[in-house]
Amino acid sequence: MMTADWLQGPYVYALYASYGFSKKEIGELFIMGFGSSMLLGTCAGSLADKYGRKAFCIMFGITYALSCVTKHSSDYWVLMVGRLLGGVATSLLFSVFESWMIASHFKMGFNGDQLGDTFTKAYFGNSIFAILAGVVGGFAAKNFGFVAPFDLSMVMLAIGTIAVWMTWGENYGDTQVDASQAFQSALSHLTSKKEIWLVGISQSLFEGSMYTFVFMWTPQLEETNPTGDTLPYGTVFAIFMVSCMIGSTCVNPLGRWKPAREYMVYVFGLAALSLVPSATGMGFLSQLLGFCLFECCVGVYFPTWGSLRSTVVPEECRSAIMNLFRVPLNLIVVLILINIDWLKGQQVFSMCCCGLAISAVCQHILSVQLAMTETAAEGDQAMKELMDTDTTDDDLEAGHDL
Repeated sequence: MMTADWLQGPYVYALYASYGFSKKEIGELFIMGFGSSMLLGTCAGSLADKYGRKAFCIMFGITYALSCVTKHSSDYWVLMVGRLLGGVATSLLFSVFESWMIASHFKMGFNGDQLGDTFTKAYFGNSIFAILAGVVGGFAAKNFGFVAPFDLSMVMLAIGTIAVWMTWGENYGDTQVDASQAFQSALSHLTSKKEIWLVGISQSLFEGSMYTFVFMWTPQLEETNPTGDTLPYGTVFAIFMVSCMIGSTCVNPLGRWKPAREYMVYVFGLAALSLVPSATGMGFLSQLLGFCLFECCVGVYFPTWGSLRSTVVPEECRSAIMNLFRVPLNLIVVLILINIDWLKGQQVFSMCCCGLAISAVCQHILSVQLAMTETAAEGDQAMKELMDTDTTDDDLEAGHDL
């Protein structure tokens, strides 16, 4: 399913431009995608928790395939419908699959420590297929036009949907409440627990910058390209995915250095620095290298964040909360795209740098909060162990001191 998404990524902007749309009109099409993800995708998460994550994974494949079909039309409003479908599908892609996997992981008796290893392996494999998607998509676009990668994407979606339908078991969140109550429960968790909303802020600012980057890297590199030739989109995308893969291989060494909650502070800070060349208007090579460094940070972020988020977000409304996290990030991107006609690339990337710096600060606060929670839990466990044994007054006093 991710391969299907990677096949489309480098060519959405290029396809719209080939149909003769202006940068402003392309921005409007992107706004529809992010806007539908923000509004409709949030409801889909609550429905998936109640009616089954597997069912909504299948719905993702169907919805995204229909979005690909619309790319064969150069009509503005047909493409708008496609962006609406694509926005809902994207929300499902980044919530229900992970929710299904985490629930299945614990249902099969695996522990939380193994979950991080699963995310790391999954994202490493995902990066390999993203590189292949860049190469294959580039070949298809060069020989058969910009719409060809979307046709290949439909093939991958069909294969993935059939595999999910035939081989996956179903799992749920809290099925005892209706979708509106599930949404209210998710919202209550989000607003009442400091750890959850800190995760949400950090995620929204980082992924908001990432999706802005997805829209902006093509025109930004085209404007600074010293040769003036058309960029090899597939090759550049493959380079980005190699950078992502390098980042994902750093997760285990980083985990031996510091806990994930701590090293992510440095990752967010490094991501902010990586966009400085684009924010300050440096040359093509400096910006390209900065983008590669940013993709390395993305490569660290996804496998780490999935595991870190699983320890904070409650299981009964996981999909709903994960989609609520996407509301502010989509809002950030929509606000930028609404003003894209007068905003310059340097201004956009300057805002991304500021957002990433704020995410680093929020992550630092979250790290301190989680460390305090863990220390308190260890103290409670030690006290319980003392109480469960034949204890003396001295033992109890020692446990109280601990």
